[in-house]
Amino acid sequence: MTMLKGTRLVLRPIVGEDAAWLLAHWSRPEVRRFLFDDEIVSAELVAEILDESDDDFARHGYGLWLLLEGDAAVGVCGLRAMDDGAELLYSVDPLHWGRGLASEAARAVLDHVGPIEVAAETDAGNVTSERVATALGLRLESERAGPNGVLKRFVRPGS
Repeated sequence: MTMLKGTRLVLRPIVGEDAAWLLAHWSRPEVRRFLFDDEIVSAELVAEILDESDDDFARHGYGLWLLLEGDAAVGVCGLRAMDDGAELLYSVDPLHWGRGLASEAARAVLDHVGPIEVAAETDAGNVTSERVATALGLRLESERAGPNGVLKRFVRPGS
């Protein structure tokens, strides 16, 4: 298991024992609004995400990490393998918003994987995630219609 460290956070790969916490976290309306297009998150979906993350770690050396501040889980960050690189995903518990934890965690993940192509999609109304993407050096590549309005795609080219 690849543990990562930020300034305030320790990141460890998500595991099956995290399923209940992940379900509660991703079910919060403020979290699922942009991450899951406001769809209800099921236990089956969480299990599928856990399996996909395990597979990504085995095949690519990355997946999803649980963000720990001390002993408390405060969010999730990581990469999901895509045909043309990886997609950056993150969510932070709303009680911890505005503290720069998403940026800190995403920086640790990007530093870990090195120069691969990474994309992040944000809904047009998700200004905070746009700021995180640009602060990480991702550049706006395109905009397209999504299920809930315009989706902006930010990309960090690989080398």
